[in-house]
Amino acid sequence: MKIDFTQPSTKKGLVLIGAATAMMAGRPELLTATVTEQGVQAGGLIGTTVPVVLGLWEVLRNEFKGK
Repeated sequence: MKIDFTQPSTKKGLVLIGAATAMMAGRPELLTATVTEQGVQAGGLIGTTVPVVLGLWEVLRNEFKGK
C-alpha cells in the first residue's frame, strides 16, 4: 500500500486526523481543522507553525542550492 501525499484528499485526511488526535489528547489549541469548499484550513499552534517552518526551509534550501 502506497500513500500518495500529492493528493489533496490525503492532505485533508492527515490534518483532520491530527486535529482529532489533538482534541482527544485534551489539547485542541495545538491543531484545529476546518473543511471548506477551497480545501482544509489548519489553525492552532501546529497549524500555524508548520507552514512557517516549511516556508523558511524552502527559502534557505534554495539560497544555498546555487553555491
